[in-house]
Amino acid sequence: MEEHRDHRKKTLPFYQRMATGTYENVNLQLPSNEDLRENGIYNISTFQNDISTPEKGHRISLIRPKADNYHVEGDELQISATKDHVQSILTPSTIICIPIALLAATLLALVLSFRVSPQPNLFDPTLSDPTGGGYILVNFSATRLVFVASFLSTIAPLLGSYIMALTALPVSRDLKIASSNSEFLRLPTPFQMSLLIGILVAATDQLRSYFGYLMNPKHRAGIPPVLHRSAWMLTLSIILAGGVAISDAVLHYTTSTVEFDQVFVQAEPDKEFGRGVSEFCLSFDREKIGLPCSVEYDFVDPNKNFEQTEASRLMHNTSQLSAIRFANVEESKGTEIAYLTASDESIAAETDFQATTIGISTTCELVPASSCDMASWGPNEVYTNFSCSDMFHGTIGKPPNVSDVSSVRVPDAYRSFLMYKPAQNLMYTFFNDSSMKTVYNTVGWNDSGLFDLSLFPLKDSQLVNPFYLGLAGRIEYSSFESNSEMLTTNDTKRDQYDSIVDFIVNCAVTSYDVNYTWVNQTLHNISMTPTTNGSVLEIFHGSQLYSTVSGGSFDLQDFIDQASMTGTTTESFLGKFGSLYSSKVLAKIGGYNSQRTALQQQHREHMLLSKVPIAPLALLIAWSFAYPVLGLALAVKAYRAAQYNVKDIASKLSLLGLSQAAFGDQPGPPSRSAGLSREDVTQLLKKETRRILVDGDEQQGFEFRVVV
Repeated sequence: MEEHRDHRKKTLPFYQRMATGTYENVNLQLPSNEDLRENGIYNISTFQNDISTPEKGHRISLIRPKADNYHVEGDELQISATKDHVQSILTPSTIICIPIALLAATLLALVLSFRVSPQPNLFDPTLSDPTGGGYILVNFSATRLVFVASFLSTIAPLLGSYIMALTALPVSRDLKIASSNSEFLRLPTPFQMSLLIGILVAATDQLRSYFGYLMNPKHRAGIPPVLHRSAWMLTLSIILAGGVAISDAVLHYTTSTVEFDQVFVQAEPDKEFGRGVSEFCLSFDREKIGLPCSVEYDFVDPNKNFEQTEASRLMHNTSQLSAIRFANVEESKGTEIAYLTASDESIAAETDFQATTIGISTTCELVPASSCDMASWGPNEVYTNFSCSDMFHGTIGKPPNVSDVSSVRVPDAYRSFLMYKPAQNLMYTFFNDSSMKTVYNTVGWNDSGLFDLSLFPLKDSQLVNPFYLGLAGRIEYSSFESNSEMLTTNDTKRDQYDSIVDFIVNCAVTSYDVNYTWVNQTLHNISMTPTTNGSVLEIFHGSQLYSTVSGGSFDLQDFIDQASMTGTTTESFLGKFGSLYSSKVLAKIGGYNSQRTALQQQHREHMLLSKVPIAPLALLIAWSFAYPVLGLALAVKAYRAAQYNVKDIASKLSLLGLSQAAFGDQPGPPSRSAGLSREDVTQLLKKETRRILVDGDEQQGFEFRVVV
């Protein structure tokens, strides 16, 4: 122990050893400037050194003293890399390559595995791809997706130190070769060495100092290549980290959650959403008697109760099988068309389809009062005569003449031939022309409501589409809005007390074959063509029997009341009445319908998807996978550099190595095998008992001293 203390007392402080140029028994002999000029190695006029050195002494290595006779031949530089060399390279290269590659691969796998490819929408191609291109739809939570991506921008900045750790080995090799071959211009000055070590430990402030140093023209020529390469490698690592961070930020900002309907097209539709005339009515021989399939006469209808009940339910919109809907189409001249569809209960909200069905349109117009010679008479002028044609005339306000014999109508002087007069304020007749001159008598009735044996029923080919309805009506003045055109137009007649309004309308009732598409619970498209003849309309028209008092028109007065409250224009009144009358006709026909399979059918699955932009995602993946490529390239270079046995030099190009050289124990004689390995560092940390003291004052300055 005493001997060890004596030895420690003889040890000179670090700054004294450096000042005297002595290091144990080693005398450092460096070539003089004159020797460099003679050998043509050094141009004194261009060499710059910012750190001034004392006149006495030579430039001395702080890492390892160089002996006079220390010279390494080229053959001796090539040695095999040891297992320890491989381990020192494998650890940083693994950290650079594996974690970020796994995260990038995980992110890419999530996007590709849960990617949703929009399928073409049969009925609206614009709904097939809501992204408009440039995006990927992913059936995965957007929050979780960007959470995975955020790890990439977290890890990337941490990899700079490992990149520079691999860079230290090629730098050490270049320094060793330059030192061995006396290429002093390729060696750093003390200031440049401080920059080099700072850059190799990934200190960005030292990189900033390097660029400031580089911008000075008088320093630029003297910068060794090892400093350039180290600086640009650190710059590259910062660029990679910045690319990952920016791409991740853009991905976070532009990724959103969208609603999307994925379409699954059924090759063979299996739902019966279409409607058509039943097989019973299609095969029914109407010409035999003249009555349609909707009137049970001289035959037995096995479905009579269901058909009549279904017609009543359709009229009141309570059917569980079918429903009547309305649509405005150009073919119906501005009025609504009523068409028959499946009921809401039978159509799933996620199902879209194309189907055919039956449609009815009723287009009405007011007949001017002057054209029908409307005139008031009687007590307080309560009666109004009209005469539009020989087949359409009568008196509004006169009660109908009712017979107590249910099957026979008695003559009535105040109505025309085959006119329906259910009440004193309502009269109407069916015609086969718009001039209201020819009564549409398809069965061959006489005015008593019985078969006229001199008349033959019309053949199916003689049935017309459309048929026409001439209607004369009366409504209270107060039923209209005060500013309604029905109260001021010359097409109506009002009494002198402004209490009643008389009017005459002429309506064309047309049946159509309708083709429509139903998308997202709404009508998407509809087209229609008139049926070839009046067979479909005859199911309704033929059932309006004259043997009843009302002729099945108990609801027409209610239609007039509803129409009067619709709006203030004559068009609104006529349009509403036409729509209601269309529903009346279609409800009767709909009772005798059968279901038809849809022409096309698709199922939509509603999803909440992540809308991921392709550009920032691709950039993020590309920047991330650049790290493994760089890591492998640096690992190969580091492995080749390790063949030169430079691990000891690389370990000293670190803060730990520099600190150990400045404040560590006095080193022994130089050895080619000496080095500061991981085991050496561990042993130093275990045995370290000394401390670094700051000594001095403000006047004389401060210095570090080693104390035990």
